Amino acid sequence: MVYLLRGMNFCATHSNLFRLRHITLMEQNNKKIFIFLTGRNDWGLFKRRNESLLLEISKRETVEYAIHIEPITLLGFINLTIKLLKRENLKDENIRHIYKLHFKKALFPLPILADKKIYVYSLFVLYTGKNTILRKLSNLLIKLQGKIINKKFNLSRRDIVLVVYPPSYYLLQAIKTIKHDMIIADLVDDVIERISDDKKKKFVEHYKNILSMCDWVFSTSPVHREAYGNYTKHEIEFLPNGVDVEEFSVGVPEELVKNNGRKTVGYVGYIGDTADMDLLEYIVSCNPNVTFYLIGPVARNILEQVNKIVHQYKNCRYLGIRRHTEIVAYISSFDVLINFKKADYRTRGNDCMKIYQYLAVGKPVVSTPISPAERFKDIIYVALDKFQFEKYLKQALEEDNKEVMEKRIKTALQNSWKKRADVILHRISEFGL
Repeated sequence: MVYLLRGMNFCATHSNLFRLRHITLMEQNNKKIFIFLTGRNDWGLFKRRNESLLLEISKRETVEYAIHIEPITLLGFINLTIKLLKRENLKDENIRHIYKLHFKKALFPLPILADKKIYVYSLFVLYTGKNTILRKLSNLLIKLQGKIINKKFNLSRRDIVLVVYPPSYYLLQAIKTIKHDMIIADLVDDVIERISDDKKKKFVEHYKNILSMCDWVFSTSPVHREAYGNYTKHEIEFLPNGVDVEEFSVGVPEELVKNNGRKTVGYVGYIGDTADMDLLEYIVSCNPNVTFYLIGPVARNILEQVNKIVHQYKNCRYLGIRRHTEIVAYISSFDVLINFKKADYRTRGNDCMKIYQYLAVGKPVVSTPISPAERFKDIIYVALDKFQFEKYLKQALEEDNKEVMEKRIKTALQNSWKKRADVILHRISEFGL
């Protein structure tokens, strides 16, 4: 009888193990693959919105892995090669390491494993001009590369979610080629407002083609509903930017320690056409006893103005490009953080990611009235002109309010990338994936 019971128990256990094994296999088969089709070739450098979302989504148990696809042109590859050969342009080892990865993925025909569940891939785009024959040839190459991805990841037997970032010329052919079960679009900034009139018609057509194919569209600003709402199947949903608060518990960079007791004001981010350089020069000139630090890439047409301010005012320093893994340390070390982007039609559709990062360290923030500054005006200083900016900056430099500091950090926690990824995964589940 004992042997019989043991035998029955063994059979039951074996049956349960088989069932568990079967369920596990089913769960593995039902895990999703996310493929992000982006417009910029800068994986690992600045951790923009697309990269932040992909990193967070890839952590989930329901996700098997994620693929980050970036376009690269022949000119882009040549520039990348020149940067690597001219080592003085890449003195920072962290940045040089990332550029080496970009060089490798530009040459390698298959996606490269960049992390445990993340692959990165450079999709070569031959041509983006008007010549019909060259455009067809370029599309053929995109199609071939898409088929390589399909075969590599056996996409015909998976639950695939494409996340696309228009506008980018390769997207339409990539969407047609790469196998998928669902397409969602993430609209970042109001790009149409930043381009010349002769290109607007082509860009609008691009948005129409891409968004009409999408099952769901979300964006960094509610203004996109008005601008692109007629091109979509469903209403465009507002999904703001976010921040990973845990990243900001790091030390102080050596460059910022040697300030001889001077207060520091920092700006981190791209300095381009939307930067108010007159505002920057005004506040630098009004505060000779405060050291201002600028970090980030600078547009070519703005570089002369940046150099002029740095050379004219000894209390303003440009530290160049820094990788996002270093940026968090700088942000943590400044006494006050600023945002001097112009609040005009070009930034109307923005949701400035640096402000979320600034809030994560709890330090005082002074900003022009661009999103999301106005949503957080109870905990940051929002200035309408350069005189008010200077007034608020002086107040911020003297601020000593732990309660407000804690409220800023709490607000950052409420706007984490984890919460943004939760929204995306929940909406996808509502579509049956």
